[in-house]
Amino acid sequence: MNRLLLLATGGTIAGCAENSATLNNYTAGVLGGDALLAAVPQLQGLAAISVEQIANVDSADLLFAHWRALVVRIRAAFAADPELAGVVITHGTNTLEETAWLLQLLIDDPRPVVLVGAMRPATALSADGPLNLLQAVQVASSPEARGQGVLVVMDGQIHSAQSVTKLATQGVGAFASPGRGPLGWVDDVGVHLPMASGSRQVPFAGLDLQEQWPQVPIVYGCVEPEPLLLNACLNAGVEGLVFTGTGAGQLSAAERSALEAWPGKRPLMLRANRCGSGPVHRDFEDERLGLLPAGSLNPQKARVLLLLAVLAGWDRDQLKALVTASP
Repeated sequence: MNRLLLLATGGTIAGCAENSATLNNYTAGVLGGDALLAAVPQLQGLAAISVEQIANVDSADLLFAHWRALVVRIRAAFAADPELAGVVITHGTNTLEETAWLLQLLIDDPRPVVLVGAMRPATALSADGPLNLLQAVQVASSPEARGQGVLVVMDGQIHSAQSVTKLATQGVGAFASPGRGPLGWVDDVGVHLPMASGSRQVPFAGLDLQEQWPQVPIVYGCVEPEPLLLNACLNAGVEGLVFTGTGAGQLSAAERSALEAWPGKRPLMLRANRCGSGPVHRDFEDERLGLLPAGSLNPQKARVLLLLAVLAGWDRDQLKALVTASP
């Protein structure tokens, strides 16, 4: 039987409400990882699972310290135990995609790391967490998941860390991979995934995460954006900046003027878009303004990439080489 490590961080999957008909007014991060396993006895026939509690919070309250703890623990577990089949992480859905993308950029091992959450608390009449967890363990135990990178399993679908995002505030089908679709699916028959095509890029595999992380804000594009926000970021000396541009990542004339007028060193800057899907391509003004297109990354994932790039001491040319090479 495969051996897995389950790292619990809280979220709705571990949440509780006052009664079983309540789906919205509940407290996230109440149950521990052991309780989540005990609620799904079918897991005993799938894998031998050890549980560790990294945190027990609403994922909106997740901290860089939690990210660091996850990375350190996963790296150590893989290094210490060659027979460990994979890692499953229970996580709140609000920031699940950011954690998945962070791990994709940092964990260099062919064994699967699978994140899973729930859209309904554990106390709900039709809680989705137990089945989601069962299917996440199925995926993490499967040979098909090997070499696929970090995966997200929700509502029977298997998504890549780079593409997946939360698109709805309610409903068990809230996660999707816009423009690409899921990598595969999982059901009672098994795991349906194409075999991994080859080696994957892990640009920050050797990066040791510090306790102090840089400031990387996100500026949101809109009609007549307030220039005080951008100027405040630049004056504060932020080391990275993500623009959630309109359309295909477009900045307003006022924002471009503010960058042109800025006399100091510009931070590393990425242009994402607020549309929810679709790529951001290179623009003729990018070089002059110090910008780089974020490609298919949404703003929150672009921020994760910038955080790691700053921690690694990258310059604009190094970041440009990575975003240009990424699909």
